[in-house]
Amino acid sequence: MSASLAPPHTLIIGGTAAYGLELAPYQPLPAGDPLETPYGLSPPIHFLQPDPARPPVAFCSRHGRHSLQHSAAFLNHRAIIWAAKMLGVSTILSWNGVGAIAPGLEVGELIVPHDLIDFSRSRISTFDNKDLIAATGPAFHPQPRAAILAATAAAHRQGVYVCTEGPRLETVSEIQLYHRAGADIVGMTLSPEVFLAQEVAIAYASLCYITNYATGRAGERPPRRQFGPTVAHTCLPILLQAATILSKPFVSQP
Repeated sequence: MSASLAPPHTLIIGGTAAYGLELAPYQPLPAGDPLETPYGLSPPIHFLQPDPARPPVAFCSRHGRHSLQHSAAFLNHRAIIWAAKMLGVSTILSWNGVGAIAPGLEVGELIVPHDLIDFSRSRISTFDNKDLIAATGPAFHPQPRAAILAATAAAHRQGVYVCTEGPRLETVSEIQLYHRAGADIVGMTLSPEVFLAQEVAIAYASLCYITNYATGRAGERPPRRQFGPTVAHTCLPILLQAATILSKPFVSQP
């Protein structure tokens, strides 16, 4: 990042189809590079400035630059979140492709999850740094959640996300178990990102795009899978608007 460039307030982590995005409409600054962290290289970090009156927004594609290079089970979450810390951002916004578990949810709908159940098994969920405080409190921070909701009227305001290990899809019985546990949607990427962000005091919130019905949940509906560029082109403008909302001075209410 250029010394003359204002530091970003927010990092947007792009999920499904982010690797296929053409960033030109979002006024990218000079091409981004990976950051060297104690946990390995981050994905390339780009800086977008669609509003020249506002600070730039940092952006990275979680799964790779030009293609799905890394599936969820093999992501270096610690490098991504530590890179956010190095950038000095106060907020991370992400989009995540999910499967619908709860009845009535349809492919193409958006959800801003309010809680998370972690069924991942082999991921490193801490920086293991004695100078950091272990994750605690709500999985998703209320202020960036509110900003995402303010940026779109089309999203479901509540939802519980269950994170599974992958890369395989879940079985019918596993999805039934998650539903009984209270999960509305299922994905593979939000853990341990949310917990690592808490360790470094970065507020985190997610916009989830329903890309498919979870295993056994389509019912009488024809199977549908939406993993194409529509996902990224829907989610990135919403998160950029949310970042703009967050960059405005906060005025406490009387």
